[in-house]
Amino acid sequence: MRPGLYLALLFLFTTLAVTIGHAQATLENYALTGVTVVDANHARPLPHQTVVVRGSTIADIFPDGSKPIPDSVSLLRAENKYLIPGLIDTHVHMATDPSDVDNRAATLRVLERMLYSGITTVRDMAGDARILAGLSRDAWTGDILSPNIHYSALMAGPEFFKDPRTVTSTRGGVSGEMPYMRGVSPNTDMVLAIAEARGAGASGIKLYADLSPQMVNKIVAEAKRQGLLVWGHAWLQQSKPSDLIKAGVGSLSHAPLLLYETRDSIPASWKHGGHPARFWDDSVRADKAMLESMKQHHTVLDATLSAYKQWGVQDSARKYYYEIAKRLAAQAYKAGVTVCAGTDNDQEAFVQSELHLLVNDAGFTTFDALVAATRNGAMALGMEGATGTIEVGKMADLVVLDKNPLEDIDNLQSVYLVVKGGKIYRKTPL
Repeated sequence: MRPGLYLALLFLFTTLAVTIGHAQATLENYALTGVTVVDANHARPLPHQTVVVRGSTIADIFPDGSKPIPDSVSLLRAENKYLIPGLIDTHVHMATDPSDVDNRAATLRVLERMLYSGITTVRDMAGDARILAGLSRDAWTGDILSPNIHYSALMAGPEFFKDPRTVTSTRGGVSGEMPYMRGVSPNTDMVLAIAEARGAGASGIKLYADLSPQMVNKIVAEAKRQGLLVWGHAWLQQSKPSDLIKAGVGSLSHAPLLLYETRDSIPASWKHGGHPARFWDDSVRADKAMLESMKQHHTVLDATLSAYKQWGVQDSARKYYYEIAKRLAAQAYKAGVTVCAGTDNDQEAFVQSELHLLVNDAGFTTFDALVAATRNGAMALGMEGATGTIEVGKMADLVVLDKNPLEDIDNLQSVYLVVKGGKIYRKTPL
């Protein structure tokens, strides 16, 4: 290296060490060298790689030393470290009650912690879109320390909008009559309703309660025509999982709801405590035809094991939900259904905890759990062409780890630095 360049880089990293604490580095073009790449395209880790970032994009990837690195590109040496795509949580709720528990200060603290933990994208599955629009804008511009936020507009049968959660997230308006939280019926002008959801900034429509198969088909058809994705609970009282799959709903949330393909309710005998594992193994069975249909339609399962685990901890009378959840998630995984990683636990724990449960309780390999929170999460958001894997031309959403996540999924906690949109985030100086 030329002496002048060495001194310039020395000055750069001295400056970087001062500015990167609890903030972002402002390097435009840099190369991470010596990293081991681990993503959906590399089931076997790819060691000794150089990954070049220009602006917000991955510009090049090549074995260390196989290409010259231009003098205009700064070097960040990362030998013996592991590079994964930024993590994606496909089920959060950041703005259910913005005037209370989801006040802006509390929400910003959670979003900052998420980002520094390695989460670069989240999907909010119904809240006050007036708040979410501002948070999303500020996250994309870098005005707040936050993962990028994609959010949904909720549609359900009119009766659902008596739910107090819908009242708090529509304060100042009328629950069920807001563009982002609307009660729908056969008389709804669906063209206008979908257009208004788009106008609220939603990336997709979330289907919730008391919708018939005919209504589901109508919503999905119009959303597709207007370029919006459709997501939903896996059971809508009137519509079974297979109705949603056939209609083209892109992702189904909550593994236990798959049970309603063949049952009208959870048997009362299941809800009593004390059943051994063998009882649950013999009793909980996903419909094989439904799982095959999910696979054929590329329907993503948003299993949300974290939520059901949390419920059981908070209320022992609901522990049976988790016994059902982990077995149905495991059966879907073994059948080849695409599973993403969402928490839905009010941010009590982050998506890393969901991956821990997928591995330890649902039989996922560490590799497939990582893919659930990266490529599969991007698929659920319709963003697989832009993020979710480490490829030239994709967004530079990356995490550098000190330890190999394939050896232990909890090594995702060993974050060295985070890259979101090319910008570097690290709590402590490099």
